[in-house]
Amino acid sequence: MILKESLNNNVFSVTTDLDNAYIFTLSDLHIGMGNLNYIKEIVKFIKKLDNAYVIVGGDLLDNPTKNSLGCVLENYLAPQEQITEAVKILEPIKDKIVAIIEGNHEKRTEKDSYISITQMVATLLGIPQTYKRELAIGYFTINRNCYVYVDLHKHRKTKNYYNFYNADILVLEHTHEYNFTETPIIYHNKYAKQPSVRMTYTINNGSALAFPHYAKFAGYSMQNIGTYVVEVSGGKKRNIKVWKDVDLIEAIERGYK
Repeated sequence: MILKESLNNNVFSVTTDLDNAYIFTLSDLHIGMGNLNYIKEIVKFIKKLDNAYVIVGGDLLDNPTKNSLGCVLENYLAPQEQITEAVKILEPIKDKIVAIIEGNHEKRTEKDSYISITQMVATLLGIPQTYKRELAIGYFTINRNCYVYVDLHKHRKTKNYYNFYNADILVLEHTHEYNFTETPIIYHNKYAKQPSVRMTYTINNGSALAFPHYAKFAGYSMQNIGTYVVEVSGGKKRNIKVWKDVDLIEAIERGYK
């Protein structure tokens, strides 16, 4: 019971009668250093989709502080301006946002001054209930099919470490690695007394950073800009499809529904 109660503040749910839905995880945008053109274009695309749902991941802001490794001189916006810009950018899609979580860049301010920038952004957007602190656990019911979604920011890279979440879709942020794995599992239908095979997905999400100063200085490799979009289906056919954002944009422009 105590363990269950500790998770209650991290949970959200979505229910729709639509035949399919697109789940966007906008993580590691690093507004203040991240590519604003990319960020504005992906938000513009999301706004056009009636069946889009958005989780705002950690490191929404770059947020350099006096005691952090980053430097405000590298940013095109100071931290206070980054908050204002984030709210302005997300305002057109705030009705699609179902959860917002913190990243280590936002934690800098919370650690130094006990102020949650992430909660502030959610409140300024008028959706304070979407603030899920360090972890989001979502239940997406799409036309009777329920999909379990879990998103966390700063995570352990040990393989299969997070299997205990038992999620259909596990999104890991922070590393900007931009790849995913597909794993089959046996699902036991306790009513029909029959096993079946379902696919689960572990997604290492991308970012809006191309090749920032700190990455060059530390000798990190370059990373592609982008985010994954998870399409989930309703009705008789249960299905999960993982798209790169650019591929989904192109497919929909060609008439994909």
